[in-house]
Amino acid sequence: MTNSRNANQAPDDHFIRFEVQDGSRRVGCMVSGEALEAAAGLTLPSTSLSRQRSFDRFRTLINAAAKLKLARAPVRQGGCLVLESDDLRRVPLEVGVPLFGSLLPETGRTTRPFPDEGGALAPAPSDDPA
Repeated sequence: MTNSRNANQAPDDHFIRFEVQDGSRRVGCMVSGEALEAAAGLTLPSTSLSRQRSFDRFRTLINAAAKLKLARAPVRQGGCLVLESDDLRRVPLEVGVPLFGSLLPETGRTTRPFPDEGGALAPAPSDDPA
């Protein structure tokens, strides 16, 4: 996992570049600012610093999303894998990984927030039968 803030920032500052290991090769990837904003529930418009913090916080989730996307559709040599919010949502829940759309650490919450049609975060129905 590598990330150099200066060398790897996309020119428009709405993507953060990083690399993942795919077998014996390293694959260049970018995660969109929109995905980072949605993952952390950032207030819009967000700043590049808040998107970078979201990237740092959700790095495990982002890496897992990149590996899942690579497994579905390998990137050609020299290509770049682009992650959007839908890619981050496809990652199965793991212990210790922040939930997509959560700004604060988990505190036993049983709902998982998802953006509605207007982009606002709303909790999904609880998995609890009670």
